[in-house]
Amino acid sequence: MFDETSWQKFCDQIAGGFLGLAIGDALGVPVETMSHEEILAATNGAGITDYIAPLQTRINDTARQLPGSTSDDTQLARATGRSLVRCKKFDIIDQGLTLAEEFERGIYGMGRTTRDAATAIKLWRDSSHKEGRHPAIRVAKPEKDGESAGSGPAMKIFPLAAYDLIGQSAFDAEIIFCNNAMTLGRMTHGDIRASIASVALGNAIALFADAPTLLVNAARVHIAETLMERVRRAEYAFQYSNPRTPPFSEYLAHAFTLLDDPVALRTEVNASFRAVHSVSFAIATAFRHPDNFRAGVLEAVNAGKDTDTTGSMVGAILGARYGFMGIPTELIRGCRDTIAVLSDATALCEMIKGVRYAT
Repeated sequence: MFDETSWQKFCDQIAGGFLGLAIGDALGVPVETMSHEEILAATNGAGITDYIAPLQTRINDTARQLPGSTSDDTQLARATGRSLVRCKKFDIIDQGLTLAEEFERGIYGMGRTTRDAATAIKLWRDSSHKEGRHPAIRVAKPEKDGESAGSGPAMKIFPLAAYDLIGQSAFDAEIIFCNNAMTLGRMTHGDIRASIASVALGNAIALFADAPTLLVNAARVHIAETLMERVRRAEYAFQYSNPRTPPFSEYLAHAFTLLDDPVALRTEVNASFRAVHSVSFAIATAFRHPDNFRAGVLEAVNAGKDTDTTGSMVGAILGARYGFMGIPTELIRGCRDTIAVLSDATALCEMIKGVRYAT
């Protein structure tokens, strides 16, 4: 059972991680799909420094949103959390049905792969299980490299990482989380590396949350080594699922070699919208700014490409590290989903307390 001090810290970290995700999402939405150079040109060289109206025109779902609005990254993470709270456990059928419900509410920039999965699960629900696809049946491996390989599994992983990993030191927690994350990821994405990327992000969130307040270089190196070990264990466990190559771990390892070179990190690692690139870049960017939420999130956003997703992932990692109280007040006030996300975080914390520490 948590003592009161530990409990308050845990709740603050969950609130910080959930809200950090939404803030990074909202900062990145206006420039999603734009390159680093396009962002600088559109902002007179300043880059993104605060919430603004959308500058991008490629994604119609979010092109007319107000400053501080979020997208599918926050929407899908909240859906994962609501299912966990409702079931008081990870239930893949309920996760799938919740995804279908979110699809009906509005897609807010939801990627094609996730939309296709939601459509198939919705058909399964609406046809009394005669058509469509059962949520527990994983998506088939795509024929072409680069298909079904986006960051959808990673963008919704924060609540599951909070439930399975944060504050847990036992080895079996890592195994349980890995299996749950892979099940959730493969419900929507066929390239197994997208699901492995979600395992990496969830572990990065938990390792940062449980790290010492003063993260000296030796501690940072230890976290990186631990994270690589966990990712490789996950890849080994799912090696018979016919994954594509190179594995996600190679992309992440390369990102770690570029921590002192932000230009190379932006150009070599943040090279596409695929999870192998976006998630590796986001984790490395968080490692570059372990003590500065604003700097980390804005570096991710101003790098361009999948800006709402990379911003949200860095925000989740650093928000969980320093909690709600470590996020700049003006960013909290400017995010249009702050109240809703904090309400979800409170419900998640209470559920975790009741399940994990019931006497």
